[in-house]
Amino acid sequence: MKKRVSGFVVIALAVFAMVLTGCSTNEGKEKKADRAEADIEWQMIKPEKMKGVLETDDATDYQIIDIQPEADYEKGHLPNSISVPAYPVDTEDLEKLVVDSADEFKDGDAPIYVVCPGGGGGAKRTISLLIDEGIDESRLYIVENGAKKWPYKDDSKLWVTE
Repeated sequence: MKKRVSGFVVIALAVFAMVLTGCSTNEGKEKKADRAEADIEWQMIKPEKMKGVLETDDATDYQIIDIQPEADYEKGHLPNSISVPAYPVDTEDLEKLVVDSADEFKDGDAPIYVVCPGGGGGAKRTISLLIDEGIDESRLYIVENGAKKWPYKDDSKLWVTE
């Protein structure tokens, strides 16, 4: 009988210890919210319309933030874009790159176009951070489909390679 009781006590203590340390479940652990799911009215710009901006507007009439990794940016990017290699903007270090560059974009009321590799989560996270830094949401646009699917790569006026 003593062996049964002591075995039961050992098992009970082990279960109790797992519950205390959180090993048995993920309950109680707060998952960091994904900025790409923020309650923001995301403004998208189609590549055709972005092409028109690049062809007709003066480069001082808008700003472009390209968050592609540095190596991808060097392979190709939209003209006059500013590289902030923060993609996928999902760690504190990558978020800090965006926050540290925000001052470059605060002044004025010109539209700001965000380019990421795929035109999705990374761009949304970037916009969420820029809004937190005081940039008006109405100025911020995501270039649809991102850099990888930019349809004008054969035009050197619409795609720069280094």
